[in-house]
Amino acid sequence: MCLFRGSFYAPSLQMTTQLNVIFPEESNDVTPVIQGTPRVLYLLHGLSANAEEWTRFSKIEYYAKKYNFTIIMPEVQRSFYTDMAYGPRYFSYVADELPQICARWFNLSADPKHTFIAGESMGGYGAVKIALKRLGQYQAVGMLSGVADWVSLAKEIHSGTWPEMQPSELTAIYGPSAMPGPADDLFTLVQDAASNPNRPKLIQLCGTEDFLYESNLHFRDAAQSSGYGHTYLEWSGDHEWPFWDVAIQRAFQFFCGLPLDGPIF
Repeated sequence: MCLFRGSFYAPSLQMTTQLNVIFPEESNDVTPVIQGTPRVLYLLHGLSANAEEWTRFSKIEYYAKKYNFTIIMPEVQRSFYTDMAYGPRYFSYVADELPQICARWFNLSADPKHTFIAGESMGGYGAVKIALKRLGQYQAVGMLSGVADWVSLAKEIHSGTWPEMQPSELTAIYGPSAMPGPADDLFTLVQDAASNPNRPKLIQLCGTEDFLYESNLHFRDAAQSSGYGHTYLEWSGDHEWPFWDVAIQRAFQFFCGLPLDGPIF
């Protein structure tokens, strides 16, 4: 396997940023369950993390080889994958510029049939938002313990009941309103995309002890009532890496069309 770590100037951000990429090169220590040309997965980080998160806290290198995926892990700070009112244009960077950069540098296919996106927590929110706003760009999307109801959580931030983020950060992201609008609301996006033939396949996973569990249930119900047709999985687990390390394997199985009750490596 090969892990690339690099820093480069991104025009859409107007600054230098970091990128990690895993290539599932041949090795003697992993037996792949999928052969052929590797698929591509954009794997997004959470609120308090960076491009190193998945390589530090999960066995993502092993899974990249096991399921034969090139994994692209960008960095977006605490932006909620948004073109910020008073900051960098992180949505445009991940959704539009980064795929062009990776295709040019690493000779990766942009074929939607082989392109996927996923993330945990804030990254799960970002993955679904990007996939539903760029219909036809991804074959499937995975949301792991995602911030499914960002509007409600933003209200908690303003009231001070969720101290992990400050109201001033919402002002930086959204401007004077300091609140996400319909274009940043997953409930609106999933309803709008439900009848679109280019909508990506969607898998949603959440632990039953997660503080975001109830909001994930609400999103599950909204997706089902819209007729989107997605897959929902839950089991005992909290908002932490022991859950996500299993959940990302289920997401890989979903992406590859393998049984979701298959073995976990």
